[in-house]
Amino acid sequence: MTDTRVSQAIDQILDAIASGAFAPDSPLPPEIELMQFLDVSRSTMREAVRDLSARGVLNVVHGRGTFINPISQWSDLAMVARFLTATASPHRVGMLLIEVRRMIEVGSCGLAAENRTEDDLAAMVRALEAFDAAAGNKDIEKVANADVAFHNAILRASGNPFLPPIMQPLQEALESSRRHTSANPSIRNRARSHHWAIFEAIKVGDQNGAKDAMRDHMTQTRSDIDAFLTDQPDQPES
Repeated sequence: MTDTRVSQAIDQILDAIASGAFAPDSPLPPEIELMQFLDVSRSTMREAVRDLSARGVLNVVHGRGTFINPISQWSDLAMVARFLTATASPHRVGMLLIEVRRMIEVGSCGLAAENRTEDDLAAMVRALEAFDAAAGNKDIEKVANADVAFHNAILRASGNPFLPPIMQPLQEALESSRRHTSANPSIRNRARSHHWAIFEAIKVGDQNGAKDAMRDHMTQTRSDIDAFLTDQPDQPES
């Protein structure tokens, strides 16, 4: 058994839950059927089930079977983000993410203004310059990556080692949401303006100014998500 095979089995189960093939509060198929569905050995299948049980996705009830928990009981943030990104609309996911970001990133920005180092500032500038270069080339993927990199640099600059790991499980969902919004030139330009204002406040050590600038950015981003992102879930590529 390899970690790759277990990971693939986990992915297949999660995809089946997201597609509705395995419904919340319903049992997984019996072991033989599940092994055939996953095309794995019994030991690999059981390891995948154990992993998902530890993350709150599945509930093993001895003598009755293995049941799929509702998402409200899942304890793994990355899996929650993956499920929502696959099943909810870009608008819904974006709105949920901006609520989390506002709660965490405004305070982080104030801490960054207090604790940032020259290396932190240099990392922010690299991300800002990468954003500008990608925007000039209309490379939406790189714009999204640079956007996330800038915000991650602020989290690291906060000096609080808890903050980057809190946001890390959301990276894939954050990058996906950024790709949706960054495709709009007006949104890119507004984000650029807000980013530089945030950076300047952090650079001069203005804690309140940095928090206000980030709060303004979150408010504008929420408005852009509400105005421009669709209520229809993304369709998988054929």
